[in-house]
Amino acid sequence: MSSLFLTGPNLLTLGRRWSNELTFGVWLAKRRDESGLSQRELAKKCNLSPAYVAALERGTSEPPPLRTCRDLAKGLAIRWEDVWDRSFAGRLRKWLRREGFTGMSDTELLEIIRTIKSASK
Repeated sequence: MSSLFLTGPNLLTLGRRWSNELTFGVWLAKRRDESGLSQRELAKKCNLSPAYVAALERGTSEPPPLRTCRDLAKGLAIRWEDVWDRSFAGRLRKWLRREGFTGMSDTELLEIIRTIKSASK
């Protein structure tokens, strides 16, 4: 198997860490591992390319758009909102870094996203 497709203990080395938080890719890899799926199996279930799933997990691709989050959630049998919240947090984190804000925890980012979502209802 190519080193591009990782499972099991190798998940711990995926992605970049920001402070002590998980990137979208690390979070996705953990959910996939918990579901007992390989990257190829998840990609097939979601009608995505295995290379794209690998890029998401490595953090070399932008966090996915809403439609892809829905596909990933279906493939992982989890709530699409959870996948979208993590993707949105990843996008927000990237923007905040560009603007000079660093060190925000996942908990803080997810709280901001919940606030935004509740304000738009």
